[in-house]
Amino acid sequence: MHRLIIILLWLTSATVGFGATTTNLDLAPWFGGREGCFVLYDAQADSYARYKPPGCTERFTPCSTFKIANTLIGLETGIISGPEFSLKWDGVKRSIAPWNQDHTLRSAFSNSVFWFYQEVARRVGPEQMTAAVRKLNYGNQDTSGGSTNFWLESTLRISADEQVAFLRRLWADDLPLRKDAQQITRELMVLSRGPDGRVLYGKTGTAGDAKADIATLGWFVGCVTKGERKFFFATRITGERDASGRKARQITEAILEHLKI
Repeated sequence: MHRLIIILLWLTSATVGFGATTTNLDLAPWFGGREGCFVLYDAQADSYARYKPPGCTERFTPCSTFKIANTLIGLETGIISGPEFSLKWDGVKRSIAPWNQDHTLRSAFSNSVFWFYQEVARRVGPEQMTAAVRKLNYGNQDTSGGSTNFWLESTLRISADEQVAFLRRLWADDLPLRKDAQQITRELMVLSRGPDGRVLYGKTGTAGDAKADIATLGWFVGCVTKGERKFFFATRITGERDASGRKARQITEAILEHLKI
């Protein structure tokens, strides 16, 4: 258990079944009254820790966290050649300034450029995209809501538990895709590297009214590694008070700090 021992400070109940240990956490102070959930999986200890376990099974639109899967699919199909694959900006002014320029895959992932990934999805095509989402067993696998926006407040839904399961497979090279596609995608997810060898990987996602700067759903999903240790996490928040991916990341990093991860 090692570093997860500190989780006992927030322990409300724990059960051991056939397989992983499961610990329930009280993390309400970190969520600040927002609705949401948090799930953490310690690969070495084969142990889960959750805040609001029922919420961890509830499916929501993945928003920009789907860019992880979209990147994998683009690489697997050959639509994307690698991290420096580039697309020309279409000239349409959008509310997020960094989007209004040409982008490579690397910069588009980092800046969560919507139009870039719309074009990737368009080039993959609806039939091939649907087949790929089903092959990945991604959430409810429903791509019927439109070939260039089914992942954004549309038909595709995924839970926090499913986000973690998907990431675990990605880190194990266990997705039914080329290993180089999985490796490139992991590298694109790097957010920070600490002097102690700790690496934070992740992707945010936000739903709401971007023009009015109103966020009603926020995701932050990813992995923390240090040496051979791996911790996978997913945080979801909902509501009308700054329920953004940025806020979900802040909440997650505060929780991870308190858990000494």
